[in-house]
This record gives sequence, C-alpha cells and structure tokens, in this order.
Amino acid sequence: MADRLALLLTLDMRLVVVDAVYDELTSDLSYPKERAVKAFIDGNQPPFVIESTEIGEQEREKRRTGKKLKKNAGELAIVDFMTSDEGLGKYVGAGDPVAILFEDAGVRIFNKPPNLHLLSTVGLLRGLERVGLIPSADDVIHEMTHPSKPDRRPADTRIFTDLPDGVDDPAAIGSTWQPTGPRLIP
Repeated sequence: MADRLALLLTLDMRLVVVDAVYDELTSDLSYPKERAVKAFIDGNQPPFVIESTEIGEQEREKRRTGKKLKKNAGELAIVDFMTSDEGLGKYVGAGDPVAILFEDAGVRIFNKPPNLHLLSTVGLLRGLERVGLIPSADDVIHEMTHPSKPDRRPADTRIFTDLPDGVDDPAAIGSTWQPTGPRLIP
C-alpha cells in the first residue's frame, strides 16, 4: 500500500512466501497494486521463494474450477507450511535465523523453533527505523493506512491490530540481524 516493497530487500535474506498468500496478493492482475506486487516478487527470485502447500494447491484448483475460495486460505497455508518438515522444517533445521512476517497481531506459534523470529509489518517497520534504514516508520504506516496513490482502493486501507509498536518476538536463541547495506532509505 505504501509502495515500499523494496524495504524487504534490505533484509538481505531469503524471503519465503507461501503459495496461497502469493495467490491472494496477486490474483487480480487488473488491479495495479496486485500487478506491482507480482512483478516485484517474480522479479526478485531470489531472494523471494514461493513455497507450495496443500492448502495453496487446493485453492488454486478451486480457482480453476470456479468454486468458492476459503476466506482464510493464506493463514491455513501458513499453518500447513509451519507444521511440515518440507516447509518451515527445511529452513529452521539449518540453524540460521528465520523470521516470519505476518499481519494479524493475534498470531501465536506453538512449539516455536528456537531460531524463529515473529514480526508483524509494524514491528518490522519499527525495527528498520531503529537500525537507521528508514527515517520514520510512522510515515510508512500512515501511507499504508491512508494511501495517497490514485490506484489504491479505499477498501485497501486497513486498521493495524498491532499499533503502536508492532509485534517483535525474538528468537529464543537470541539471534539478531543488523543491516549490511546502505543505512538510510528515504
């Protein structure tokens, strides 16, 4: 919404998107925002990786046959990914820090691997401000909640359930991340 997808690339790490979430973000290519998201993710592989899930496969089949889609397919696909050894297991098994970026402040992970960080979008923006990568998280959040671009629908504005600070649940092993590139992105 804020036209700041490039901030994700400052993380300098693999960025995994589950298939059902990718499909939700890019399903209406008549809409400029969804075309932009698709072009951004597709044009940045790597670091973006689209991971398949059973839920995502089921929803794509429904879309092909014109059946009604699940309202919470993205969330279910994330659960599918997180509970599968072929999903999250292959990333956390390496012992490297792993971060999950989510939108719902009510997200809770049971049996959270020790190297897994949980970040909401607001939490990520606050962290990017803290390390000097953006001058103001509040400016980006304001643009997300009050878009000024003419191709953003009023229905796209949303209420963040994690304001004012966001969710930043660090990994149990205490791994951290610091930027390696340029410091300030306007």
